[in-house]
Amino acid sequence: PVRRWCRREVDAQRRETLEQRGAVRVLEQRSPWGLLRVGVLGQPLAQHLLPYARTLPVPLFAPSDLRGAKAGIPRTLSRS
Repeated sequence: PVRRWCRREVDAQRRETLEQRGAVRVLEQRSPWGLLRVGVLGQPLAQHLLPYARTLPVPLFAPSDLRGAKAGIPRTLSRS
């Protein structure tokens, strides 16, 4: 769609002039479930289901509780 538009009509016989201007607003909505909605404001939106992809980045580290910390040994900041 054209983002901005202008329409002008001139009736020389009646000496009338009609001029209209407008702008089109494009909408894009994304959801975390892979749903994409695209369309123009004031009209129905088209829905598209995106292919599966990881939406969250892979964690760079895991907390020590998840790594199977040994019971009875106090935690320290060193890696020894």
